Amino acid sequence: MTTAQRLMPFPEERVLEDAAFAHGIVPTRLYALLLPVWQVEIRADVTEGEDFFLIDRFLGRGLRHGRLHTVDELATFFALDRALVSQAVRFLTAIGHVRESGGRLALTSLGQRSVDDDIRYVVTRQDRRKLYFEALSCTPLIRAHYDEEVVTLLSGDRLSQVTRSNHYPRFTPLLVTSGFDRLALDRLKNREDRIRFNLPVALDALESLDEQLVFLPVYLVRGRKGLLVYGQAGAGLAPDPELSELCARAPELTHILDNEEKEDEADDRIQRAAQNWIRKQEFASVAPEQDDDGAWSVSLPAAAFGDNGLPVSRIGTYRMVGSRFFRVWCPAETPRKRALLDRLDQRLGSRRQVTRREAEDLIARLSRQLDLEIPDLSTLRGGAEKTGLSGLAAQLARLEEEPK
Repeated sequence: MTTAQRLMPFPEERVLEDAAFAHGIVPTRLYALLLPVWQVEIRADVTEGEDFFLIDRFLGRGLRHGRLHTVDELATFFALDRALVSQAVRFLTAIGHVRESGGRLALTSLGQRSVDDDIRYVVTRQDRRKLYFEALSCTPLIRAHYDEEVVTLLSGDRLSQVTRSNHYPRFTPLLVTSGFDRLALDRLKNREDRIRFNLPVALDALESLDEQLVFLPVYLVRGRKGLLVYGQAGAGLAPDPELSELCARAPELTHILDNEEKEDEADDRIQRAAQNWIRKQEFASVAPEQDDDGAWSVSLPAAAFGDNGLPVSRIGTYRMVGSRFFRVWCPAETPRKRALLDRLDQRLGSRRQVTRREAEDLIARLSRQLDLEIPDLSTLRGGAEKTGLSGLAAQLARLEEEPK
């Protein structure tokens, strides 16, 4: 397994297909990039929100609304064992929710807020943790990028290994010339969607202890009308909306991409690569074609596909040439219909829990990819039965029974 494959455990072609046929972007380039990210170690008084234990919730409400002020009063009112109530009160005191004065209990401001919001707030003093900010604009990354089992943030030897690799795709790091904007930490306090950005309920007495630049591997698909960014967190199944927006409005990035390769040189390169691929398929009379939107394709006759040729599932797919690509096509409708069935068998046949809506969305997308009218489930089931795709036929029969 190559370094590139380990970094992005999904093929570039999947990203192109999603951009083109799920989001309507006509792709012209696909770049393997290393986006700069500030890894900031902070120290702060952190307030986290947790679910209440059942007894804690009742005791807090009793102190807040029931005019109950002692362990005995709480135990009597809730018909609980006094020792159990006493233990719970000690816990609430330890986390700063309850205070005792002259033998009487009362909620602290933190305890009152917890009861009112029905969230057990816990404060950790001088907590240390790492936060991540996309370095082009110092915007915080969403929670999905904190999953270390899925997302790889590169630095040191691992970064050097990736940038020196001769394997394709070659990942190119984007560099920044300015340091971390510490005002970004202050802006965190005003965010309302805190959970989404892996932020606690509150950060007080916040200070930065260390700031390091690390790199996040992504695929960036560029079209004539926009771009989309796909990262490890989405497994290539959907673009990252935040990173896509950030990259689209980063002039330093678009400037780099604009100057990456001259259009005529790129076209010559992809023509040569497509012609070499055609010769290997032994179709000397076929030549690569360029559409009005700049996309390249290779159209092969129906005889090129099947048991003695290319798999029909290749129809409508992309083949990479550096950051460019061409599309494999067949003008004949029958092979494209079989390609639809084969692609559905690959995607649906092994997924037992797929819903009718998920299946119909996939069918619609693949039909657009293969330039076919969108068939209903019954028609597809009949086609699967005729072509011996029994697993797909059974899956489609089950889906037909689900309500629309």
